Formats: sequence, C-alpha cells, structure tokens
Amino acid sequence: MARRSRRDIIIEAAAELFAEKGFRATTVRDIADVAGVLSGSLYAHIATKEDLYLEIVRRAAYDFRSALAPIVQEPNAADVKLGRMIAAHLLVIEQSRAWARVYLDDDNDLSQATREEARKLRRDYERLWDTVLQDGIDQGLFRVEDESLARLFILSALNGVIRWYRPDGRLSSKQVAQAFAPLVLRVLGVTALPSQ
Repeated sequence: MARRSRRDIIIEAAAELFAEKGFRATTVRDIADVAGVLSGSLYAHIATKEDLYLEIVRRAAYDFRSALAPIVQEPNAADVKLGRMIAAHLLVIEQSRAWARVYLDDDNDLSQATREEARKLRRDYERLWDTVLQDGIDQGLFRVEDESLARLFILSALNGVIRWYRPDGRLSSKQVAQAFAPLVLRVLGVTALPSQ
C-alpha cells in the first residue's frame, strides 16, 4: 500500500471535519489535530483553510465527473444512460462521503471567489445531466419541458441521500440506485422501463 503524503492526510482530515462540522466551525487547529501535525506546520502544506476547501471540491468534482462522463458518451438510449448515471453518482457518494458532502454543500462562509469556483465546478458537472436529459427529450423518451428543472429535481433527490445513507446500512448504493432509477424515469414520463 502506498504511503499517503502529509498533504493528502491534511486534506483528508479537512474533508472529514468540513463534512461533519462545516467550514466555519472547523478550525485550523482541528485540522492539524486530526492530521497529526502541529498547527504551525500545517501552513507548510497549505496556504489557507479556503485553499483546503477548494482542493477538496476540485477532487470531488473530478470524481463525480470521471464517473459520469464516460456514461454520457455511451451509445445507449438516454433512459439507460440516466439509470447508469444515477448509480454512478450514488457510488461516488458512498465511496467518498465526506468529499462529496463538502462538494455538494454551498457554504456561504466562503469568499465570493471560492464560492464562484465551487459553483462553476458543480455547473460543469450538471451539464452532463442536462446533455442526457435533453437527449432523452429529443429521442421522445422523456416528457419534460425544461431539462434544467428535471436535473434540479433529480440531483436534489440524489444529493439528499448523503443525509441519510449509511454504507453499513441495510441498502448498498447500488440497491438505492435500483430503487431510485425507476422513480426518476417515471417522473420523466418513461412508461416502459429499460432492462439495464
């Protein structure tokens, strides 16, 4: 097993704390304590607490985008893609819970520039959903008038999972996805559910 760098340990500690306590309530001392470093030496690895936040958001955005972008490019019909996207999104939440929570929460305690960068990363990811939703509308599979409203509905449901889902609970993320996908597709007007 490869050794993690001190910086990665610090970023992981920050992700866990930001997810648990929020950005404002997490102090640099908290991060240093969890990472096992002195507060003063933390700044040898990071410039500011906001830089840590952005690093977490960037890494989580990469994880979400990497999981879904290949699905968007598949030759499958939009309803099949959407079901696979739901499963992939939930799997990222399951595997990177703290990172995902930081990424998905819009924290008003951040500077305007940091909030804007985080929002841009989320918008870039949302465009993947918009593409498949618009394809489904164009293919006559989805009966919705506004793909952005449909996307907001879908992502609100999926992102809400982070509040109640437990990896050691009775359902795996795959089982949650298998339950959610037909519900989402029915909301979009799909009557004959895909077999995948």
